[in-house]
Amino acid sequence: MKFKSNKHNQKGFSILEALLAAALLIIIVTVFVGAIVYGQESTAVAGGRSRATFLAEEGIEAVRNIRDESFLNLVDGSYGLGISSNQWFFSGNSDTTDGFVRQINILTVSVNKKLLTSTVTWQETPQRAGSVILTTYLTNWK
Repeated sequence: MKFKSNKHNQKGFSILEALLAAALLIIIVTVFVGAIVYGQESTAVAGGRSRATFLAEEGIEAVRNIRDESFLNLVDGSYGLGISSNQWFFSGNSDTTDGFVRQINILTVSVNKKLLTSTVTWQETPQRAGSVILTTYLTNWK
């Protein structure tokens, strides 16, 4: 009894295995590269949001300092902030720090109460802008 060799089928099967292995490798590499790129972008976006939150909080604290000088300094409107000789002051319509634009809005609620909104906007990615908005009330406590 003689056995026939299937050399032709084995060669074809080896090429098919190589193509499937290459395709699987390409898919795995693509997934890992995508995960790394997405992770880096997420880290950058989170860092930007953290910085914007800090600037918005700083804006609220600066207006509190201005209020502590005199509640009459809080006039309704939109402002930017500046600092000179360790004193905060309202400056223009907004202020910009490293690509982050901060705007302070003051609105009268009652004679001794103001609504303060600190808004910071920035360009997160070329396709998307970011924004952080913090609000609080300030009162005439003196």
